[in-house]
Amino acid sequence: MHLVKNLLTLSLTQFIISYLMRQYHQINHALQKVLNSQCFSKSVVLKELFKHLVEKSVKGEDLNEVDIAYEVFGKKHDQDKEVNIRIYVFNLRKKLHEYYEKEGQNDEIVFSIPKGNYEVDITVNRKLIWKSRMVKFSPVLLVFSVLFMALTFIVNHSEKRPEITRSFLWNGIYKSDYPLLIVLGDHYFVLARNKMGQLGTTRYTHINSDNDFNSLLSELPETQNDFLKTDQTYINKQAPFAMYKVLSFLGGNQVDIDMRYSSDLQWEHLAKNNTLFIGSYKTQGILKDIFEKTGIYFNIDESEVSYTHNDSTEVFQSRQSEFLSKEFASLIHFTTNDSRIVMALMCNTDLGNIALVKHISEPENLEKLKEYALNFPNDNFRAIFEVSGQKQTDFKIQLKYIDPITIDIDEIWP
Repeated sequence: MHLVKNLLTLSLTQFIISYLMRQYHQINHALQKVLNSQCFSKSVVLKELFKHLVEKSVKGEDLNEVDIAYEVFGKKHDQDKEVNIRIYVFNLRKKLHEYYEKEGQNDEIVFSIPKGNYEVDITVNRKLIWKSRMVKFSPVLLVFSVLFMALTFIVNHSEKRPEITRSFLWNGIYKSDYPLLIVLGDHYFVLARNKMGQLGTTRYTHINSDNDFNSLLSELPETQNDFLKTDQTYINKQAPFAMYKVLSFLGGNQVDIDMRYSSDLQWEHLAKNNTLFIGSYKTQGILKDIFEKTGIYFNIDESEVSYTHNDSTEVFQSRQSEFLSKEFASLIHFTTNDSRIVMALMCNTDLGNIALVKHISEPENLEKLKEYALNFPNDNFRAIFEVSGQKQTDFKIQLKYIDPITIDIDEIWP
């Protein structure tokens, strides 16, 4: 049994890695096509600059003039003569515009650099992709159209299966014009010096973002040499499981989906996106203050969830024994003033979100939630569930409370 569960978790993780690797290879192929084009054939410097900006943007790393000057042009920070990066980027924008006006008209992946930024935007021409697929498979369209008509007849004359994406909770994301940003809660690792004076990778539950790390150093300046940032991170088993579930009914080009880790999340990443956070209470990062204002607070030291209900606060504590574990998972859902949807699925251990994601993937459970939500003034609400199980296997999930979010969303969402 344990082997089956381990293999399932591994396969889900491999699925996500494979999905992300395919995206990376497609972007790299599109990048090489631009670099090898006639438009860029005589622009060696712009080619190097463009390659650098794309690679940094894909990794989600910060871009600034000083680092670009040093890493692309080899100019050290203390040199008197600095490279005018803005001029080079301006010329790069013009060159990209020229490329897409001529050679790149039919490119499926399009690169652009917004004014005032150095980060490269990468967009997909879905209409062009669909058109190319249609042309490629045109010889067999007749056969499939006949099969489709037959299947349509059968489906229309049988009991229809409910579609998750057209159900309560997911319907807004499915119909939205905004893309979906999935934020996976990851654990923030730091390099810390031990008693032997050696630096090693470790995890502190109170440090979940760069802001938390910088706050620690500002409060304890004497520890500057004892704590260092690291690029290492870690996600729990709930992350690949939840991603698999969400992609199974929102993927397949039904919804434009992107992903980020909570430790790398910045406010600008949330602009013009619907947002779905999936993670433990410990990994909320910069979203923590927002979610707490909706009425859900987590005490890391005591593993307690405080939930505000009817103007009073009830405290739920996760409990673990040799045979049974119990924890409390939370669901938050609200809409911003510009019609963007924000959802959060939060838990203490993997058990909570694995159960919660499965629960809200079933149409009958969504209908029950909808019955409660119909009594609220809008679709801004929060809920808490009690989950019983062992390790990553849930036995039972029960809705404890569901309440409207009464605070003005404009006051908490940037």
